[in-house]
Amino acid sequence: MSVILNIETSSKNCSVCLSSKGNLVTSFDLEDEAYRHSELLTSSIQNILNENNLDVNGLSAVSVGIGPGSFTGLRIGFSVAKGLCYPHNINLIGISSLRIIANSVVKENKNIISLIKDKGEHYYVSKYSNDLKEIIEPKIKLIDRDYIFNILDDDSVIVVNTDESNEFISNLVNAEIQVFKRTISSVDMISLSHKSLEEKKFEDIAYIEPMYVKKPYVN
Repeated sequence: MSVILNIETSSKNCSVCLSSKGNLVTSFDLEDEAYRHSELLTSSIQNILNENNLDVNGLSAVSVGIGPGSFTGLRIGFSVAKGLCYPHNINLIGISSLRIIANSVVKENKNIISLIKDKGEHYYVSKYSNDLKEIIEPKIKLIDRDYIFNILDDDSVIVVNTDESNEFISNLVNAEIQVFKRTISSVDMISLSHKSLEEKKFEDIAYIEPMYVKKPYVN
């Protein structure tokens, strides 16, 4: 049985879910301004496992959102994921948080521009085809109308993860392109992590690191 624990902590949303055979079993999501992810994550994982009469050894894999995003949140997610996998010899799967949020709107069947807010008008950005193949690799950019329309095509949608970003980007594109606001959630990792499990695409637990996309304004 393919049972995966999916963990996403790259944003204010502390998110964990259990999936089986590519289907959601149960989930926990809480947007926490204080970033109490360490406390919330460990307790929610224990609750989820207990509710489903599972222990860690019953997992086929642990999947973790690798960022980019909050350095604090990512470190916590990685620490917990590695702490589960290493002593129990469990497979670890890493998934870009930009790909995760893109997966939340993949049903639109269009190319997807994923934007995750950093500071000010700087955003982590990536672009994916409608089958989630990477067109633009993750980077951080100062986002303005010129940049957005330079990477748009006639068959694109945009997805952002905050209300503030939704308002800012919607004003930039002025209703010329559809903008979606989605929380970065472990639920949107399910199809991605199960595909990795089926294809046996796992991370080296000793060497995997969060995707810290270097800011262009830092020397």
